[in-house]
Amino acid sequence: MIAVFAFSTVLVNWRTLFKRLKNLAIVPTGSFLASEHYAKLEQALTNAGLQIICMNAVKQPLLSKVNEGIKICIEKKIEAVLGIGGGVSMDLAKAIAFGALHTNVPMEKFLTYEVSTEGLSMLPVVTIPTNPMSGSETNADVQITLDDNGLQVGCGVGKGVFTWLNPEYIVSLPTHILAYGQMTAFVQLSINYLNLTRSPLAEHYAEASMTTILECLRCSLADENDTDALSTPLLNSALSLNDLGREGEFVPYPLQSFAQRYLCLDYPHALTGLFPYWLKEIYRASVDKAIFYRYFSEILGVNADDKDDDTLLQEALTALKKLYQEFGIAFSYGELANDPQNHAKLVRIIDSFRSMLCRIMPLTTERMAKMIEDAIVRNLN
Repeated sequence: MIAVFAFSTVLVNWRTLFKRLKNLAIVPTGSFLASEHYAKLEQALTNAGLQIICMNAVKQPLLSKVNEGIKICIEKKIEAVLGIGGGVSMDLAKAIAFGALHTNVPMEKFLTYEVSTEGLSMLPVVTIPTNPMSGSETNADVQITLDDNGLQVGCGVGKGVFTWLNPEYIVSLPTHILAYGQMTAFVQLSINYLNLTRSPLAEHYAEASMTTILECLRCSLADENDTDALSTPLLNSALSLNDLGREGEFVPYPLQSFAQRYLCLDYPHALTGLFPYWLKEIYRASVDKAIFYRYFSEILGVNADDKDDDTLLQEALTALKKLYQEFGIAFSYGELANDPQNHAKLVRIIDSFRSMLCRIMPLTTERMAKMIEDAIVRNLN
């Protein structure tokens, strides 16, 4: 993966990047497609001798859209795929690029781990993030929504070959979208950090990234034209969400997708709304709490000295709530959606997915359901 930081299309040599390729598919986000930036980018690509096929912009990474894109790639003899936008467009681009080379297997079988993607290739993918939050521009994973039941599934398909980071592309984002995007990145990095094997280098790197996200978000909200403040979140999203954390530990994926389906939420609202209640559960279940003490102190500003574990947790959650309120982030699902009060339905949604392994604690359906229900009614006890 090559990352280029540049403010202008003329600074990116598209002809060199795509070499002898001729046919390029673009998977855009709607806001970028409607902006003045898209026309300039398309002209630069056309000037480089590329034939452009622009797919319809979508708001959800639906499996049907992946299959539609795969069909276009086959019919139009697409040789590379360019994803522009947030996680939705970039995940779609990667999934389409992978599926186009493996049409003998239904894409759903890869996404649900019925068939392994290990060792399989994909068409070249280029990513251009316009909403830095997901890390999708540089990681190998995709999150795709099944049309029939709304469940979000995913797997690793491969990394892009190139990502272009241009702060001008995110200057026009509405402030609430920018805030949610950056706080989603903050939460993702927090989750990875709390699952770290103790490593001073990794800890300091992650701490600096989390602190920088918050500082730059404050600057960006104070001055929406501050491209310097926007450039650092782009780099954080591209660099700091990859390969941090221990395999097999308890992370809230795909738990947030159950909440998405149950409450009809999008990914940023589902993940940020779940995080405080996931934090409560994993903290109480962990025998070694050293990484939590450090997180509470270095990131949330809560001193762990001379406090029992429950008192410390409540102070940390209070500090986290203040942070959420500063940026207009909902601290509970109840602020975002009505409570369906349908426990049986939530259980069915959870049971429709494969079992989740966790070394820290038994991860039963009821325990996962309670976590989501706690997030709805803001139960932090």
